[in-house]
Amino acid sequence: MKIRILYIFFIFSTSQFSFAQIGGNNSFTFLNIPSNPTTSALGGINISKTQKDPNGFLQNPALLDSSDNNLLAVNFLPYFSGIKYSSASYVRTIKKQTFGIGVQYISYGDFLQTDPAGNIQGKFSANDYALTLSHARTQGNISFGINLKFVGSVIESYSASAILMDFGGVFKHPKQDFSFGIVAKNIGIRLRNFTPFDNPDLPLDVQMGVSFKPQYMPVRFSITAHHLYKFDITYLDKTIVKKDLSGIIIENSVNPIDNFARHFVVGAEFLFSKNFNILAGYNHLRGQELSQKNLSGFSGFSVGFLFKTKAIDFSYSYAGYNTAGNLNSFGLVCDFGKIIK
Repeated sequence: MKIRILYIFFIFSTSQFSFAQIGGNNSFTFLNIPSNPTTSALGGINISKTQKDPNGFLQNPALLDSSDNNLLAVNFLPYFSGIKYSSASYVRTIKKQTFGIGVQYISYGDFLQTDPAGNIQGKFSANDYALTLSHARTQGNISFGINLKFVGSVIESYSASAILMDFGGVFKHPKQDFSFGIVAKNIGIRLRNFTPFDNPDLPLDVQMGVSFKPQYMPVRFSITAHHLYKFDITYLDKTIVKKDLSGIIIENSVNPIDNFARHFVVGAEFLFSKNFNILAGYNHLRGQELSQKNLSGFSGFSVGFLFKTKAIDFSYSYAGYNTAGNLNSFGLVCDFGKIIK
């Protein structure tokens, strides 16, 4: 009974604050958490931004580019309740073939282990992780990429794992600052479940996005649509019953226009100079599902900045989740080629 309760708590904690609150029926939902400050500042999802960034292939493998050669990115996200989320990615071109390797790791800390009477028997830990190997090729103005991921979750002596794949493509206009991306994420098989009775869905997603900069405007806009395989992504708690003044039960539903808007994330990069950008975004699904009634606060909105130097870039983001707490994230990108010189 004790382990069952801890298991339920673990699944709840790993899914409750991710951007996609679609009923809480998926496992490995930590893959939905933005792995770097730039993505976080742009609303949490971006699969079409083609500017130099070794973090990009974790969002869309087709964003892996030879211009990212020898770049290392390290990111840190102090998550809710003392949870620590970190990621790293590295890109290398070998014999004209571009590869990327990424690591994502979440530590939930240590927990007290007790018997049914409450006597302390020791401690145990819990964590999630993902190892990603990426490869992409470019033909003309179109790039194709694939991610191969080994993902796992561990809590006490229980564990779950899976092999997942992402398939993506990006079109980049040869003259204009315009790019279009599409990706199918987390397609694969489960290798191991926490228990023989546990068989949750994988966090499948199909996304499409566009990034563009008007010719005479120092702003690059991004619009990304997610969960394209399913229209109704609203989570409605069926245990909550609404009644009108006469006591008649009101059907718990969401406006179709609002449901449609929940599929979209918008972001903007304000290009003040080659070395400094301000970023902002809005995730409507997060804003609707994590805000409190009549007290939305900063839910769904996010801001950040990117500061570039010759060899090192520093990024920061502040993302709104709930009035109870929001998230900061920090990132560094190092160009080893320029550091060695």
